[in-house]
Amino acid sequence: MKRFKYIFTHQPCIYWLFVIMAILPNCLMFFTEATSMLTRIVQIVMPLGFYAWAFTWAKKPGKMFWWLFWFMFVDAFQIVLLKLYGGSPIAVDMFLNVLTTNPGEATELLSNLLVVVIFVIGFYGFGIAMSIVSLRTKNVLAAAFRKTQRRWSVPLLAIGLVLMIVNVFAERTFKVQNDIFPINGTYNMGLAIQRAIKQAGYQESSRDFSYHATATRPDSVPEIYVLVIGETSRADNWSLYGYNRDTNPGADTIAGLVVYRDALTMSNTTHKSVPTLMSSAGSEHYDSLYYRKGIISAFNEAGYKTAFYSNQQRNHSFIDAFGSEAQEVKFLKDSVSLMGNNYDDQLVDCVEQCLDRYDGGKLFIVVHMYGSHFNYKDRYPKNEAFFKPDNVISAENIYRRELINAYDNSIRNTYKVLSTIIGKVRSKNVSSAVVFTSDHGEDIFDDSRQRFLHASPQPTYFQLRVPLLVWTSQGFAQQHPDAVSQLKEHAAIPVSTNMVVFHTLLDLSGIDSPFKNLALSLASDSFVRHRRLYINDHNELMPLDSCGLHRLDKELFRKKNLAFP
Repeated sequence: MKRFKYIFTHQPCIYWLFVIMAILPNCLMFFTEATSMLTRIVQIVMPLGFYAWAFTWAKKPGKMFWWLFWFMFVDAFQIVLLKLYGGSPIAVDMFLNVLTTNPGEATELLSNLLVVVIFVIGFYGFGIAMSIVSLRTKNVLAAAFRKTQRRWSVPLLAIGLVLMIVNVFAERTFKVQNDIFPINGTYNMGLAIQRAIKQAGYQESSRDFSYHATATRPDSVPEIYVLVIGETSRADNWSLYGYNRDTNPGADTIAGLVVYRDALTMSNTTHKSVPTLMSSAGSEHYDSLYYRKGIISAFNEAGYKTAFYSNQQRNHSFIDAFGSEAQEVKFLKDSVSLMGNNYDDQLVDCVEQCLDRYDGGKLFIVVHMYGSHFNYKDRYPKNEAFFKPDNVISAENIYRRELINAYDNSIRNTYKVLSTIIGKVRSKNVSSAVVFTSDHGEDIFDDSRQRFLHASPQPTYFQLRVPLLVWTSQGFAQQHPDAVSQLKEHAAIPVSTNMVVFHTLLDLSGIDSPFKNLALSLASDSFVRHRRLYINDHNELMPLDSCGLHRLDKELFRKKNLAFP
């Protein structure tokens, strides 16, 4: 007992405990990151020298623990993300996801990361306890001990700095703010704060924006257009895309449905992908979101009645802002508790009620699903579980069969909702169209990397490939045969959903705007195959082959006969 007490009240022992805590993520990332060996060496040598040196600047290391608490925080965050994604530093999007993820989503996710969460809380919680012990105990770090640690830590820090400078010149892609932890985590936190501030001022910065949109078709011509945005729906699990399970029952009976075989999202995060689907930002530059309104405003300007229905909780994001531009707005989860659950079926009721009130004229509806967001088994009624067993005990590879069954059930539910909406629109017997795509896909322990979920700093094939469907009514086909012909002609061309959805919808609905680009409209004979891009963590539009895709992802593109890059 005395020895135990000595160890945990002895300041040198506490010193080493804090150094180990601080450097632990760097050691783990030596094995997880796909960077060069020199970069990985720098990522250990320089931070280790810094931490070992920094903790000598107080006679009681517990004081420095609190001075360096930010680094301990990002260390804990980083370890959880390494477990979740298998690699990569904390991204800007990770910090923003904390702000835009609702408590229900967070609880569902963390409940399936219990082991690592408990470890992190216990390990760094123990560090907090030891810092208090360090501050309260009478003994201090001896001057000789502190001097000894500086003798090796300062040269180590210097070696790390020299190697880092060498790395800057040796590797064209190396950047300190991107590749050295925790510098990258701190830099990304600063960017996240900047973006959050800019987004908070969105109403003011976009107040005077206008699409200058006008309708080119007479008001006497009734038209209905619907944009349905799915959630976490990957194309490979749709039978419409060749999946060997019947996740889209009856799809072959829907006349007028065009399936785009090679469609990719430009972001694997909801808070980026959905706003770029609901605006023209995906085809220009992402930061235009901060001063530009969404597609609903363009339809408002053109004289359409507009409605927005969402089964996701408000989270003070661009999605909320763009949705609120509609004349009728419903966030279904406004009426349920934070931990409550609605099925997407209720969105059908909203659309049906809107169509029941429809008395002609021009109508535009946007529907935002909750789709296949984890936990998958909560996305559909239990009595509609087609694939069994679907009771997911834990988000681990050993339960992949249950995870896939539950995920496929959620895809069936998404398709049921979509096909029902199409049926409701068809029943109005007017010129109409429905466009469907998903914000991003999902990893479900698909290969040796054991990746799970989405929004990882580096995307994967399964996170990028999404379904893109366009349905047109018989009335639309009769009035606009050339547009329908073009929709079919472009079905096999590789596209980026976030580039084409805005322009295709404006073109289908006959809306003119200086912001409409017919070269990006699937319904136009001016459509041009475009270079597919990805919006990286720093909001830069980058080529698909530069976004960090793994060799296994590139092999999947080739195996599926999809264009890369």
